[in-house]
Amino acid sequence: MAVVVVASICLTAAPAVATATAPITEYGPVPSSIPVGGVCEVEFDHGGALWVEQYLSSQVARFEPGTGQFTNHSTPMPLSVPGGMDLDPAGNLWMPQVTGNSLLRVDTSDGGMTEFALPWANAFNTQPLGIPLHTGVGLANDIALGPDDALWFTLGGLDSIGRYDPATGAWSSYRVPGEILGQLGALFGIIKPGPGRTVVFDLPQLNKVATLDVDTHRFVQYTMPTLASFPVGVRTAADGSIWVGESLGMKIARINPGSGQITEYPLLGINGLLTSILGGLLGGSIGNPLPMAGPIAEASDGNIYFSVSFPAAAGLGNQIARFNPTTLEVRMWSTPSSASYPCDINTHQPGAVWFGLLTPNKIGKLDITAG
Repeated sequence: MAVVVVASICLTAAPAVATATAPITEYGPVPSSIPVGGVCEVEFDHGGALWVEQYLSSQVARFEPGTGQFTNHSTPMPLSVPGGMDLDPAGNLWMPQVTGNSLLRVDTSDGGMTEFALPWANAFNTQPLGIPLHTGVGLANDIALGPDDALWFTLGGLDSIGRYDPATGAWSSYRVPGEILGQLGALFGIIKPGPGRTVVFDLPQLNKVATLDVDTHRFVQYTMPTLASFPVGVRTAADGSIWVGESLGMKIARINPGSGQITEYPLLGINGLLTSILGGLLGGSIGNPLPMAGPIAEASDGNIYFSVSFPAAAGLGNQIARFNPTTLEVRMWSTPSSASYPCDINTHQPGAVWFGLLTPNKIGKLDITAG
């Protein structure tokens, strides 16, 4: 296993300018080496700082919510395309480098980065020559800390799920039964902690959601009732249910892992669509009004929040939505920036939902106590 330690290049920016359309506040733009850095996933570290993935500029920024200060760090490999993030028990931030065929560990105390090359499908490597280029077809896109304290990640290029144990350095991979066109899944593949001793992930090209038991390595797959719904968001709620964003189906769904029952909640309707359009216009923000649900999560108020619209087909939406699982009511808020594409959401901070905004290169915060 090749392990490469590289000092990151840092850029400290002035405090971010905040723009608000109650109850959403935007911060940024996030400093980037290119005009649109590709802000997507955001993740809090154990000290309360928010880390921001920029997959187009291959950078990771640290944001201090208290001061509005950004500090940017470039990945060791140019054009590495950093993917989804999660923390290990020691507080290190981990993410795949999609084109770099590796995992990247970030020391959240100083932004120092260490690369761990995947042991599979390494197609090109000039690191022995002192050139920081390495590629492969593993196409790891997202990562999650499992209940076994190992890191589990998608391997779309190998139609598999991978595992790395930071304590032992051991690697494993598990072929997903029936998986095809995993390369497509690599573009939208999401993996998160699942119910019980599992991880949960989407298979959008197969119209399925699946879990993998981290002990027995048994897969369980759930086929979405709506044909070609393109599930691209998955997250486990406190009661063990799995919530799914069905982008092309314009629905969200709840999976009961015990019974296998799937309940879908349609989002498209005249009232919802008109309310969406008018709400954006009144706030001075426009975007694709179709309710194409993307990443989804339960927040501290017990409601389900998700991004709208996810650009699986048309994209460039500008809303964050709330679903009340008791009343079945849906409410949407427009971001101050038009066609912002809320790319991912984070509900770890009580009273708030944080998210990345791809096109304006900003981050947003929805105050869920104000709505």
